[in-house]
Amino acid sequence: MTSGRRGTALCLLLVTALLSLPCFCAVSSAADPVKIGYCLSLTGVYATLGEDLRDGLELYMDQIGHKAGGRNIEVVSENIGSAVVTLTQEAAHKLIEQDKVDIIAGVVDSRVAYSVASQITGREIPFVISNAGADDLTQRRASPLIVRVSFSSSSGSHPLGVWAYEQGFRKAVAMGAANPAGYEQVGGICRTFTKLGGKIVQELWPPLGTQDYKPFFAQLDRDADVVMVFFAGGDALRFVQQYAESGLKGKIALIGKGDLVSEQLLTQQGQAADGIVSVLHWCSLLDTPENAQFKAAYTKKFGRAPSQFSEQGYVTGMVIAEALNKTGGQVRGREFVKTMRSLELKAPRGTIKFDEYGAPVQNYYIRQVQMIDGQRQNAIVKVYPAVSQFWIWSPAEFMAMPPYTEMKGEWANK
Repeated sequence: MTSGRRGTALCLLLVTALLSLPCFCAVSSAADPVKIGYCLSLTGVYATLGEDLRDGLELYMDQIGHKAGGRNIEVVSENIGSAVVTLTQEAAHKLIEQDKVDIIAGVVDSRVAYSVASQITGREIPFVISNAGADDLTQRRASPLIVRVSFSSSSGSHPLGVWAYEQGFRKAVAMGAANPAGYEQVGGICRTFTKLGGKIVQELWPPLGTQDYKPFFAQLDRDADVVMVFFAGGDALRFVQQYAESGLKGKIALIGKGDLVSEQLLTQQGQAADGIVSVLHWCSLLDTPENAQFKAAYTKKFGRAPSQFSEQGYVTGMVIAEALNKTGGQVRGREFVKTMRSLELKAPRGTIKFDEYGAPVQNYYIRQVQMIDGQRQNAIVKVYPAVSQFWIWSPAEFMAMPPYTEMKGEWANK
């Protein structure tokens, strides 16, 4: 079994075990710390993402002295990517009976998020999603116990599809990891691109963790003028390098979601990343006091520049702490989530607020990899302000359309 499948199986078993134990949600007193169970993937293809999420939250907790709303805050991290499955019951026993977790946060992988959401929200424990973008967690399967501080998978994709069409691209290859995140992230680009008149000439879906993309590049339709992609972590590193090695760089434009050229990857990707355009809700070069302070503090503490995942971990802490300040330290299931959803905060990424489904409404930045001051960085070329997960549609209109997870193989047939 791959590490990704082990992580998914572990998280499913962990949550099932959590549900079988008695609920301690209401017994915490003001003298007790607020316990955050932070589920992270610290091994496998998404290990670097998990590490940055961890460090971002740690930085914010350090800045507030691990205290908000008159209560201390304790973070209990669980590496769901490397723990032994047979120890799941023991881990659940520790989280609930020993640690008395009040809030579940984290989760990198959308496969895990889709699998566990209905089970984790069956308890009166708030679920703060720090990364996983699974669309329907804040759409068709929304829960009053969920708030997401990162993004919905397709939310940034919608403006990227519009931008691509506006640049004159007309024939595209859609390509992404063969998992829900890939289908949703790429599907959003396809929907807005084709709505304007663009055509998807081919779809390619490599398995998660693919080591060699060259067989897929050999199949790639050379009549396309752009390849629109989603890859993250180690997959993104290999994809960008091998795209250049295959001789495609400079012949067919490559654009994608921000994970493709995350700050944590640019040094290793080198010249292969130059010129790539991506979209993201955060940019290192964003010139705001909040972002400057965040970058300086993160670099000083960890000896490396932050990524968007670092920022999401940081905002996870910010949202939880600000809600605790408003509730006087009380964490009461859906009431606490209501408080989190009511927040409007100035984060490093810019202003963030939430819709009625718990999804963020935030700016998205079209960025291009450029050499700036001797370093490869993502330079902002356009801003789409206050983007909703539903883009130009009403929630009812959007959710009446087929979900992107069901559209694999359909885009090239339109």
